[in-house]
Amino acid sequence: MINSSNDSDIRVQERNSGLAKLAKCIAEVGPQINLIARTTQQYKESVRYRYHKFVVDRGLTIQASPNYSKLGFRRLIILAKFANDFEVQAPVILSAMSEFCYLHSFTRTILSHEYIIHVAVPGELSDRCASLFRKLGEMGLFTGLKILEFQEMRNPPMKAEYYDFTTGNWSFAWPEVQSKTPALASAARQEVEKYDKLDLLILKELEIDANRTLVKISDNVKVNSKTLEFHFISHVQARGLIKSYKIGWPGSRYDFKLEKALSKRHRYIEVAILLEHGTRTENAELMSLLNNTPFLWSEAVEPNYCAEVYIPVNTYIEFLEYIGDFAARVGDKLKVFEMDQTRALRFTIGHKLFDSESKTWQLDSEDIVRKFENLKLSIKSGAI
Repeated sequence: MINSSNDSDIRVQERNSGLAKLAKCIAEVGPQINLIARTTQQYKESVRYRYHKFVVDRGLTIQASPNYSKLGFRRLIILAKFANDFEVQAPVILSAMSEFCYLHSFTRTILSHEYIIHVAVPGELSDRCASLFRKLGEMGLFTGLKILEFQEMRNPPMKAEYYDFTTGNWSFAWPEVQSKTPALASAARQEVEKYDKLDLLILKELEIDANRTLVKISDNVKVNSKTLEFHFISHVQARGLIKSYKIGWPGSRYDFKLEKALSKRHRYIEVAILLEHGTRTENAELMSLLNNTPFLWSEAVEPNYCAEVYIPVNTYIEFLEYIGDFAARVGDKLKVFEMDQTRALRFTIGHKLFDSESKTWQLDSEDIVRKFENLKLSIKSGAI
């Protein structure tokens, strides 16, 4: 007698295994169906069907992560509390900064109402950019300001083997914390590659939505499709300007058509974890703890450590218990912030600040200071 229940379980396991392989390949090469089919030794039609049914149709975005090391960028993470006069306008001010001073994302903490601001800035401008934020603080924009610089930034690949693409739920047993602490290997600094404005436009479009053809992207950037294809293959791909592709399982994203932030509220608790002035051993231990879970979204490393983690609401207590022993040992060096996903935005690489003729990045600090002085006058006069 045939056991239909067992047959059904086997089919589900095979499907989940195939989807996990699909997700791993997407992280490496993007949504290239033919290449994924060859790599995973699956039928092209099966890969296409699974990709559309379990990824696209379920609203999971695919976005490219630029290789900031090869672009010559550093990451500044800024903890800022706005002065009362500017708190209401804070999201508007920060959004404008994405156009002028390399601001890449911001999120407000729920309890303290601080903003955690990520700035992806060319290495040669990182000191000037930090000085600009300090100047704005001195002028009264912020009542509290802390600026930390990091060498590397990455989005770890999705651990799809724990994820059910049908229900959107995770099946993960919190592991026992290992007593042995792994060593933190020094990241080899990558050589900065050459690139031009069109390469940056391609990166910008793929950061927004990598699930588009080059023809569609060429329409958006108003460039001949053959020219754009050459730049994509010979520059962006060949020079490694894309570090990886991320599958947007947390659900938080910016809808450029609706011009608003969207998030799966009450599904995940977004947490920012900052370890400041930790030893290399402590950095390595925290990095290992978070990378052993499937909930790590991003991490910035060296010399400090900062991570974005999305924890399913029903396992948040288990997460706190999981890091509890480490938190007790490092004390005040560790900060854990619950974030407000309704007051958060992410932006693309600051391509508008790249000068095509000189092939150099620009930062007009004086102009930004003037803009802020005009904003102060408008607020005082009641115009805003």
